[in-house]
Amino acid sequence: MQVKRKNDKDNSLENTIQDKSQMKILEEIKLSNGLTLKIFDLSRAIAAKTVKVELSMQIKINLDRSYFADACDYDQLKNIFGEELTYNHKAERIIVPKENEDAVREELINTFKNNLLAYLSAANFSQKLTLSMLKDIKKNPYKYNPHIYADTEK
Repeated sequence: MQVKRKNDKDNSLENTIQDKSQMKILEEIKLSNGLTLKIFDLSRAIAAKTVKVELSMQIKINLDRSYFADACDYDQLKNIFGEELTYNHKAERIIVPKENEDAVREELINTFKNNLLAYLSAANFSQKLTLSMLKDIKKNPYKYNPHIYADTEK
């Protein structure tokens, strides 16, 4: 699991991809808890007859004060991530023969759906992820920097 911080613009998924046209949305799934799961294809050729099959499964989660017992915890998370968290799960296979690319992609998607879709669809998933991030911030505060708004941001 990877959660993108708002102030990690240079390290965000979108900015680490050399050619943004490579990032193609394969599927969008409306979950029973109201969240939307998007599955992106980040696959690319490695050599003439091989590819790297890479998928990114993402869910945007809005922060909600009701998740927190203390308003200071909400403010702390908001100062680091902004108004929104992004759940990001990656699945990949390296050195896949080009003729097997589609089958491997389908296998990765099906494995993800079979293993994680019920968990991601849970009614309290947003709150659990948010509180998990808060716990990590308190345990490892040196990993997180507060979001500093640039003059151009509102």
